[in-house]
Amino acid sequence: MYAQAYKRTAVDDREEIITEFLPIIKHLAYKFIRGFDDDTLIEDLISAGVVGLLEAMDKYNAVRGTKLNTFAYLRIRGAMVDELRKRDWFPRRARAKAKKVEAAIRELERKLGRYPTEEEVSQELHMDVEQYLDMVKDLGSLSVVSIDEIAESSGIGREGIISMIMEDGASPETCAELGDIQHMLSTEIERLPEKQKIVLSLYYYEDMNYKEIGHVLGGVTEARVSQIHTQAMISLRAIMKARLEEEHT
Repeated sequence: MYAQAYKRTAVDDREEIITEFLPIIKHLAYKFIRGFDDDTLIEDLISAGVVGLLEAMDKYNAVRGTKLNTFAYLRIRGAMVDELRKRDWFPRRARAKAKKVEAAIRELERKLGRYPTEEEVSQELHMDVEQYLDMVKDLGSLSVVSIDEIAESSGIGREGIISMIMEDGASPETCAELGDIQHMLSTEIERLPEKQKIVLSLYYYEDMNYKEIGHVLGGVTEARVSQIHTQAMISLRAIMKARLEEEHT
């Protein structure tokens, strides 16, 4: 009886589940590929997503009460992030630029008590706004792993988060820490400039693409929506890492 209660996804069902999930995998892969010039990347991301789905099916237990969709999405996304990291998706020079921007945002947030505007960040970096926005455009792919790296900064990591969602045995202290991080992230999102907050909400919760978001914002170009999205993610990355460092010192 107990063995039946904990039965895993049957092998015979795998083909049907993969067929059902394939549109989701492709959709997520095309979201990830935005900002990359490598034409071969999409196929590799889809393949990585399928592998992530297979891993999810191996480890999923329906008795836990969480839907397969929730668990599989985390595994699929994680597999795609790993594929990007394996391909050295973000050049060192771009990483250095990102750290420079993050440092400016952290300093301005400390001085101003709020998230800085694009104009304020550009002034802090001693460049005009257009130069700064061009640099932000080059950092667009950074947002792919921002939340993962925030999780890692906490000492929990993506696998730890997945296990807390799906597995028994996580300590109360660990679960409380994850809850604190979720609350912290929610608080920081609310502090973002209004337009950045809207873009994140439409992109991640309403699953709109940049073109659709541009229409909602009143005819804003896709390129501009991308800049707003990247600015929001870099800001969150910078301040969340600062908050987590403060918590662990």
